[in-house]
Order: sequence, then C-alpha cells, then structure tokens
Amino acid sequence: MRRFLWVPFALALAAFVLPFATVSCDGMQVEPSGADFVLRTPPEATGPDRERLDLGGLVVAYGGGLATAAFLGFAFALLAAVRRWDGGWVVLGAAAALASLLLLQTRSAGEAEEVTDVEVREGAYVAFGAGAAGLALGAATWLRDGRPALRPAWPLVGALLIVFGYLWPFEGAAGVETAYVDTLDLREPWKAAFWAVPVAVGLALLARRRRADRRLAGFAVGALVVAGLEVAGDVWDRPGPAPLALLAGIVTLVGWAIAGQWSERRPPARAWLLAGVAVALAAWVARP
Repeated sequence: MRRFLWVPFALALAAFVLPFATVSCDGMQVEPSGADFVLRTPPEATGPDRERLDLGGLVVAYGGGLATAAFLGFAFALLAAVRRWDGGWVVLGAAAALASLLLLQTRSAGEAEEVTDVEVREGAYVAFGAGAAGLALGAATWLRDGRPALRPAWPLVGALLIVFGYLWPFEGAAGVETAYVDTLDLREPWKAAFWAVPVAVGLALLARRRRADRRLAGFAVGALVVAGLEVAGDVWDRPGPAPLALLAGIVTLVGWAIAGQWSERRPPARAWLLAGVAVALAAWVARP
C-alpha cells in the first residue's frame, strides 16, 4: 500500500493545471486555474467593460495564498510518501492542503460577495478528491506501521496551532476576510517570509522534538519571540481564532524549547538565539 501512496498526491498536483473556478461579476467572467492562483497570473476576463475592473487580478490575489498553501501541502505529502518518511508527515501535509482548499471555497468576500458568483470547477474537485484519497491511504499506512509516536506532545500541539492560525481567515478591513497565508506568493517570496517563519520553525521543532539541540532551540526561541510580538498586536487590535491560535502555538513552542533545554542544564545557544531574532527581523522589514 505504501508503494502507491504517492499516486493520489501526484494526481492532486496535476489537477492544478485545470480550471479551479468560474468567477462572474457584473457581466464579466474569469476562469482561473490552480496554476493561475499559485503563480499569481491573472486570467483574462471576458464580457463587457473588462477594462474597467481587473477581475482576474483581484481573484488570484484573493485566493492565491490558500491555493499556494494547498499546492505546497500536496507537494510536501508527495515528498514524504516518495522518501518514505514517517506516515504522520504525509497525513499532516495532506490535511493542511485539504483544509486550505476548503477554506478557499468557504471564505467570505464581504460586500463584494453580493455581486460575485463563484462556481467551483473540475480542477478543485479533482485536487480535493485525490488529496482526500491520499489522506485516507496515508492514515491507514501510518496506523498499520504501528502506534503513532506522538510524544512529546507539546511540539505537535504548538505546530498544529500555528498551522491553524496561519490558514484560518479572520475579518479584515471592510468586512473582507483575510488570513496570514494570503501573503504566500512564490513569485515574491519575501512578502511571505515573515509569517512563514513561525510555520517553518514549528515544523522544524516537530521534526526534531526528540533531539532538539541548543542551536535549534536558540534559533527557534529568537525567531518565535519576534513573530509572537507581532501577533500579540493583532490579538489586541482584532482578537479572533486565527491570531489567538497562532499566538498560543508560538507561546507553546517557546515554552517547550526553553523548558527542554533548561531541564538538561543546557540553555539555548545565545548566538543562535540572536540569529533567530535577526532572521525574523529581516523578514519583518522585507514584508510589504
């Protein structure tokens, strides 16, 4: 069964060349593919007055982050399946990708939603169906290989909270939903770097949860503290599930990293802590 685990994720990635949606607004219509979303290439609009409104640009800007997260999640699951990593990584990648597709379909466009009609197309259905099959196959393989090793649990809890907070939309300006993942842009990665830092650090700590050394612990604490200060401002300004979950995940991982090192009488390496702070600050300066 593990031998064919890569197949559904390869199919899900291939589905991104197909149309993902048909979006109509005030007589205009666009049909973005999954690749349009991921590459942020606006599809050409049809209909009258298409020069008046860049509908294609608005659509890919609005859904590009979540679509890119879905693409990267499937790619991560495919890599984990091909490299025969622990089945939990396949499950995590597939689950994050499927959650991104669901959120992309269900999130609100605020006042614009009243004049916009969205029809889900075959690409989204194929990607979701193949990803769901891969998730089920990956979970079955993971369970068949033995009892999942989930301890220590705190890195898992912290990483899941961070991923949830990163993906989950919350109300932004003019009642339009936004999300931290909206900054994710493969063509301009510096825009996504700051909010990608806690996700990357969380996954690194999860991967090394049984043998996190002083260097990783120091870097993680430095980077996460900087990100946590920014998230704390969001919690203060507009409290909601996403900022709260992201902050809770950051606090959980910072506490676990410090407690784990001090319990072994090994405080986090100072040089690596400063490196984590420097990387996070550089990403903060580079963001738009």
